[in-house]
Amino acid sequence: MLTTPAAGKQVFKILTAIIFDLDETLTDRRATIDLFIQRLIDRYFPNADEHTQHKIAKRFKEADHNGYRDKQEVYRIMIQDLQWVNPPTADEYLSFFREQIPLCIQPMDQLHSVLRYLKSKGLKLGIITYGTVQVQQAKIHQLGISGYFDSIVISEEAGIKKPDSQIYMKALDQLKVMPAEVWYVGDHPHNDIVGAAGCGIKAIWCTRDGEWDDSIEVKPYRIIYKLEELIHIYAEHHEG
Repeated sequence: MLTTPAAGKQVFKILTAIIFDLDETLTDRRATIDLFIQRLIDRYFPNADEHTQHKIAKRFKEADHNGYRDKQEVYRIMIQDLQWVNPPTADEYLSFFREQIPLCIQPMDQLHSVLRYLKSKGLKLGIITYGTVQVQQAKIHQLGISGYFDSIVISEEAGIKKPDSQIYMKALDQLKVMPAEVWYVGDHPHNDIVGAAGCGIKAIWCTRDGEWDDSIEVKPYRIIYKLEELIHIYAEHHEG
């Protein structure tokens, strides 16, 4: 957030808001999916041995494509590739997914303490997330975090999805802030970091163990490996 004017003095932009991705940024999606897969096995493959359970889990994760594949397509892949005794219809599977996935949701470590800290500093907070309104709102409700947020933009309701600049502009409009006043935190290099940076927002890449791909022209403003690192970044910025 630092610029260097002609006079040579350091000037920090005022930070008024932080916008977050939801899945694998505020939520531990890996743990969530592991729990969901176990419930899927319990429901549809109750007699599966350990080898078969491992195969089901592996195929689901491949089909799921980290949440970015259409759920109807995930269903078709699973029906085709696994040996079901009593396979569900598409509607039955989708109902099961929409009901269970929010119940399986797991927060990132220190989620509530980080959000409490940022709100205590007077920051506006927002979410931009990909998915259906029903499922994403249920996740947020299950996590008990809706009260922290001044704006929640869900792709299905908005009719647009990341990295389309319009979805970021919608969140900025709801928060009544300018891009230069905002940080965006997300895990996906293109949908989150490139998308947000393209709107003039400082994008912070949240990754567990990844290294930034230097072939991507856009670079993240900062890289964090744990959500609580935001507290230290904010403190550095505020002190500056």
